Amino acid sequence: MKKNILARKCLTIGVILFFIGTSITPSIKSELTHDKNIITVDDEPGDADFTSIKEAVNYSSPGDIIEVYSGTYPQDRIRIMKENISLLGISHELGEGNDSGKPFIRGNGTATVIHIDASHVIVSNFTIENPWSEPLNFVYCICVGTSGADEQNNNMISDCIIRNSTHVGIIVPSIGENIRIINNHISHCNNTGIEVNSESFIITGNVITDCLQSGIYFRGGLQNVSGNRIRRCGNGIKMSGDNNIVYGNDIENCSVGIFDLGIEGNIIIKNNFKNYGRSVYWWERYSGYILWGLKKDRWIGNYWDTWIGVGPKKIFGILILWINIFDEFLITIPISWVDFDWHPAKEPYNIPGIR
Repeated sequence: MKKNILARKCLTIGVILFFIGTSITPSIKSELTHDKNIITVDDEPGDADFTSIKEAVNYSSPGDIIEVYSGTYPQDRIRIMKENISLLGISHELGEGNDSGKPFIRGNGTATVIHIDASHVIVSNFTIENPWSEPLNFVYCICVGTSGADEQNNNMISDCIIRNSTHVGIIVPSIGENIRIINNHISHCNNTGIEVNSESFIITGNVITDCLQSGIYFRGGLQNVSGNRIRRCGNGIKMSGDNNIVYGNDIENCSVGIFDLGIEGNIIIKNNFKNYGRSVYWWERYSGYILWGLKKDRWIGNYWDTWIGVGPKKIFGILILWINIFDEFLITIPISWVDFDWHPAKEPYNIPGIR
């Protein structure tokens, strides 16, 4: 009988301790244990787990989702080094405050704002700028990967506004595969909007304006760059690769439409080329003196607003011949040249997916 009474007392004490434990309220908004997959960030103190994006990223574990709510975040050197992290901008407030729109991350031009050094990382729905500083620094808004490191694959940058970069808006060094850069709006970069050196990538649906050197610059072969709108850049698309397809882009008011540094020909098909004079150079191409015939690009069915509707479209350009003498001296000879689009389109293409 005494044993039964003792057992009932122990059970009663255990139940009381259970309810006391479950009723204790944590001192911050969440426990921030790594059983939790979602980490919140808001610039209003007390509304989220963190007020700093960098601190949230450093705290995170592989597989976590970091939700950054509308507000202003004066930060740079945000380094993502863990696999399968999603850094997502949320276009409204989490609690107190009256911020709205994509969360705004502002660097000061002395360091890269976001640096991805892992695979399966998503960065989406932010406004990011990294304006020019003195002295000029070769830093970026977003850098995907690091040359010489282990490969970083299957990363995506999407739906971001990237502007006022001291050098390049989004850069991918020569590392990694399946890098996707889609549906971003990039403007006023001191060098290039998007620069990609990877061998496997997707660049589509981006709007790129007012970049000093190039809208898009990519190296690599057998790639497809499509569905982008490029305005008022030095070069619309600059490429240093072979057998690429440039398809369904809208290029307007660029000093040079296509700047080709490849060895073999590329295909430029069903793009819109608008607002340039009949006599300007619309492409530049480098070529070995003997091998230049192998380098000829194919222009197929593009729309040209200067085509008068009769016969093929002449495409004026510069062929830069080079001669290497004894592997020590390089002589370059620029000459005017003409390519042809034999079947130009009569009307501009309606390119889907471009906002």
